[in-house]
Amino acid sequence: MKVGLTSHITFVLVALTSAAAVLLCGFAWLASVKVDDISLRRQSDFVGQGLEEQINALPREQESITKWDDAFLYAKQRNHDWLVDNIGRWTSRYFGHDRTYIFDETNRLMFAFRNGADTMPPRLGSDDANEMTALAGEMRAALVDGAGKPGALPIGRLAHVRTVMIGNRPAIASARPILPSSARMQIEPGQEFIAVSVKFIEGKVAENIAHYARLEGLRFTRSKSLDARAQVAVASHDGGTIGYLVWPPIRPGFMLLKQIAPAGIGCLAILITAVFWLGRGLHRTSMTLLDSQAELTHHRNHLEEMVADRTAEIDRQREELDRLLAHERHVNALQRQFVAMASHEFRTPLAIIDAAAQRLCRSTANVSGDYVLEKAGVIRSAVVRMVGLMESILASGRLETGQIILKPSEGDLKALLVECCERQRPLSRAHVFHLDLAPIPDRQTFDRSAMEQVFTNLISNAVKYSPNAGDIHIRARADEKTVEISVADSGIGMDAEDLPKLFQPYYRARSATGIAGTGIGLNVVKQVVELHGGKVEVASELGKGTTFTILLPIERLLQDQHFAA
Repeated sequence: MKVGLTSHITFVLVALTSAAAVLLCGFAWLASVKVDDISLRRQSDFVGQGLEEQINALPREQESITKWDDAFLYAKQRNHDWLVDNIGRWTSRYFGHDRTYIFDETNRLMFAFRNGADTMPPRLGSDDANEMTALAGEMRAALVDGAGKPGALPIGRLAHVRTVMIGNRPAIASARPILPSSARMQIEPGQEFIAVSVKFIEGKVAENIAHYARLEGLRFTRSKSLDARAQVAVASHDGGTIGYLVWPPIRPGFMLLKQIAPAGIGCLAILITAVFWLGRGLHRTSMTLLDSQAELTHHRNHLEEMVADRTAEIDRQREELDRLLAHERHVNALQRQFVAMASHEFRTPLAIIDAAAQRLCRSTANVSGDYVLEKAGVIRSAVVRMVGLMESILASGRLETGQIILKPSEGDLKALLVECCERQRPLSRAHVFHLDLAPIPDRQTFDRSAMEQVFTNLISNAVKYSPNAGDIHIRARADEKTVEISVADSGIGMDAEDLPKLFQPYYRARSATGIAGTGIGLNVVKQVVELHGGKVEVASELGKGTTFTILLPIERLLQDQHFAA
């Protein structure tokens, strides 16, 4: 049973390997054909571009002799020696022009340079007379027709280029007028000398095209090539075809296949043999591997579970340590901030008490009752300030540790606000409190002590931070769901950057520099209001005052229940 199964597996592997090899060979053949097609198209494109470049280059090469003061002057003077040296030999030596002719203003041939030698007397060849005369005539006609016409092409850019057959040889011919390069010389339209240059395609032109296209064996022929992809038609000026540029096609795909075919066949034979021998032991090995794999899978799953549990525990412990470390840092920072604040804030009222007591001690005689009453008032005011500081600190500590329980009872918010304002009037006689509290319901349920601290903090802040603005506006609004109470002043105000951090413990706005304060009161206000189910909002603009708004829910204010911090 096992032997038969092993033979079957070996046969299947050999068959699959052979099929894969056949498919690979087919893909390699298709790829080589595609590569050859692309390569031949690129060769054809390069040859076409090279031919076009050679055709366009002829009038550009002529421009070096046709737009030149000296050429214009010496052609007019019919200086034959100068024309031979500077036009005939120049164009032949540096540009490879095979023939150069110059026609005068009457279209009579004045100068001829053919195949690298001067022709005297000047004459056209028997093979190109008609073509050159016709080309010069077309240029003359174009010069005469375009003279003075608006929108006509400037004569300096006029050039007639065509591909022609001269005898049995293909050639590129170009005609251009000889013009001065500066404004010092003038010429009547139609009186220009005309230069005609000829380059045979089968000569230097074919070499340049072959060099441009990186091809060897490029040549001109009148008949088509056996492979239509390895030829480019050379069109004549009248739309016909004068011949073809052909070359031995380069097929890189086929060349690669020829090189790798022997090695590929040998490798395929070796591969099939190796697969056959390997397949014989595959079955026995596969059974052993299946047993081992099952055992390894069991151990792997067990280890993954252990690693996952341990990783989760480590992550939890790390998160807890990070949380405790962050809390410890925060507590240390608050403690340092509190010590600095307390030492500064308590020093001021203690100094006031000490100064007033010393004045009373020194004034043992002739002390009037008004004097004693004044100093006692100073002492009492400082004591009240210290008590307020202590109350704020203790309330903040109780709120932060969750040790405060609000005990709401039925009361009147309007009366509480009026009482807080009346308590503040003797301490700041320069301020006027404008109250608009009519919308507040007559009876509500709230913690009177806590809300008294809220209103006292907001009203005292309004007074403290508006020393030169006497009007304090306390307004109320109410709807079916919310009671809204706002305390607004026209004092120093705050930057917008301070508002998001204003309710943090011990934080003070930058505009409050030089004004006494702990930075605790607003944090207490926020927490007490939130314990009542409400929220606090603030709006301020530097130099234009601040408005604190308390929003309390009607539903909570009408219930009698305890709120634990």
